[in-house]
Amino acid sequence: MKTWPGNAWMQAHQIALYLTAIAAGCVFGLVLPSASKALEFTVNPILGLLLYATFLSMPLTRLPQAFRDIRFMGALCTINFVVVPIVAFGLSRLVAGEQPLLFGVLLVLLAPCIDYVIVFTGLAGGDSQRLLAATPLLLILQMVLVPAYLYLFAGPSAISMIVPGPFLMALLGLITLPLLAAALTQALSTRFARMECIGVGPTTSWFP
Repeated sequence: MKTWPGNAWMQAHQIALYLTAIAAGCVFGLVLPSASKALEFTVNPILGLLLYATFLSMPLTRLPQAFRDIRFMGALCTINFVVVPIVAFGLSRLVAGEQPLLFGVLLVLLAPCIDYVIVFTGLAGGDSQRLLAATPLLLILQMVLVPAYLYLFAGPSAISMIVPGPFLMALLGLITLPLLAAALTQALSTRFARMECIGVGPTTSWFP
């Protein structure tokens, strides 16, 4: 599959690009602080585009194969949504008397950044490729199950901190739509060779 020549260069210089972007943002914010209000509305669309780009790197068209790997998916869901919540509940008892702190601790422990999990799994010698393919499922399950765990571990008052409107908008605009758009792009890339130049579409099978 043909890929855009800039992909390899950007991957090789990720840290420098991140630091440059952060520095540019800091300078822009210091020079034009009044622009924050005008640019505030762009935050969610840009996050959606970033997630779309992230989902493009995932073999979404191979998700059915991932789901058929019952042992892997079973172990993955058991660790993430049975074992981890038990550990999170035990650790959260240390701050059970402080409701805002309890809410923050549970949110961090119950919904860790999946990108970091994939990286650390690869560093530990685990199967980060399969984990990458299962990422959309993990994201959706987190969105569905975390509020339930918050209710069980912190009580109804914790759920009251979640405003339904922004939560649903984030689920639809930052997860569902970028995920569907990335899946559609990958599906089209298998039919139209010209789309392969953007570096989407699976090229190898990660599942037995």
